[in-house]
Amino acid sequence: MGGVARDLEAEHHSIDDRLAEFVAGLDEGQVQAEVFRASARELQHHIYVEEAHLFPPLRAAGMIPPVLVMLREHGEIWGVLDAVERLLADDHPDIASLRRECGRLAALLEAHNLKEEQILYPAADESLAAEDLEQVSISLVDGELPPGWRAEMASR
Repeated sequence: MGGVARDLEAEHHSIDDRLAEFVAGLDEGQVQAEVFRASARELQHHIYVEEAHLFPPLRAAGMIPPVLVMLREHGEIWGVLDAVERLLADDHPDIASLRRECGRLAALLEAHNLKEEQILYPAADESLAAEDLEQVSISLVDGELPPGWRAEMASR
């Protein structure tokens, strides 16, 4: 596995770990909103890096159908993040609803990440130009999520 695939996969694990920490708090009756928001920010940035820097060269390399599937799934994931944020905006968020939405998010991420890790990331490492891979790596480390940016297929 090359550097970009390894870095993107490591970020998947980091996001999953933060989400699991949030859910563990829910299991103890604690709503640690900032733990969720840190996970959500990392996930949103991750999606941005993929959509802005990884997917365009993959499309150009002919991987249009798999990229379209990932874009659709990003939209679904974004929608769940929005739903959790709406729940957290309540002064007394409903723990059962938070747990349900986080379970939905975890299931979406598990299936989505597996496809990226088994199909897209290896294809990127094998077929993309060095400058494209470098741009993904730089954006992962130094990039910022542009204000107001949303996943391409996220509903408004």
